Amino acid sequence: MAITNLNPLRYPGSKGRSLDFFANVVRESGFNGRQIVEPYAGSASVSLGLLEKGLVSSVMLFERDPLVFAFWYSAFFRTQELLESIRTVDVSLDTWKALDVYRQYETVPEDQIVQCGLAGLFFNRTNFSGVIHAGPIGGQSQSSAYGIGCRFNKVDLMKRVEAVAELGSNVEVYFGDALQALKDASLVQNDDRFFYIDPPYYTQGKKLYRYHYQFSDHENLAAVLAAANYDWVLSYDAHSVIEFLYDGMNQYRRSFRYSSRVQKVEEELLISNAALSGVEEGTQLVLFDEVDVPEVDALLENAVAAA
Repeated sequence: MAITNLNPLRYPGSKGRSLDFFANVVRESGFNGRQIVEPYAGSASVSLGLLEKGLVSSVMLFERDPLVFAFWYSAFFRTQELLESIRTVDVSLDTWKALDVYRQYETVPEDQIVQCGLAGLFFNRTNFSGVIHAGPIGGQSQSSAYGIGCRFNKVDLMKRVEAVAELGSNVEVYFGDALQALKDASLVQNDDRFFYIDPPYYTQGKKLYRYHYQFSDHENLAAVLAAANYDWVLSYDAHSVIEFLYDGMNQYRRSFRYSSRVQKVEEELLISNAALSGVEEGTQLVLFDEVDVPEVDALLENAVAAA
């Protein structure tokens, strides 16, 4: 079973449907055959899809959200226990409330990793838009036509987890901060790796992610990547502030079709310290001198004031 369109996790902005685009970039830019490191794992659609296609040798994932980390770790390395927990869980509002305690965790106790992994999957599949810190589908009253279990098909989810687990021998999963991973010399000084970086959105990050970024975090990420001596590819929501922070880097603006309640197309920036090949026709190279600089100044002032 192919996992590219059957990821167990629902994720806002998941890149699964754009995998062919990323695969072409990897092939044409000479990244194929290397290990891919994804410091913001999330749905991990790109890295796992590239591994499944045989375009990368292995995958290294980092995830700061304890429940998302625990899910991926359990899916790859505690597979049977996770499958059993999915099979036996009662998909109800009572379970949602009982599992809520795990959303308070800042780390993952080793003896609770499977329970935390189940909680991560449960909230992802039963919450509005797959957002872990959101409320349950159908609300607390469960009076909607769509109830809490409408996206938690146990048989289907177990098949998806089994498909993912087949890749486990070529996957490493770590709990940790993305910026620290990007600065870790033991990781980055290796020509056999490249980094795919998909940080929290600049505009909607606070709404979509529990561990969202303030302006200073986006600024710090840009500083780390500006100093990097390894190959990296970065995807961001298109915003003048992001264009400004990565002035001097190769920036491409293109449209991605995202999965949501209403199918929509959003513009996104693809940024790299390498000149990428295989970028589809119609993708525009972004030149910062085309941007209204006074407008960016105002945006930066507002961002700093709000931080």
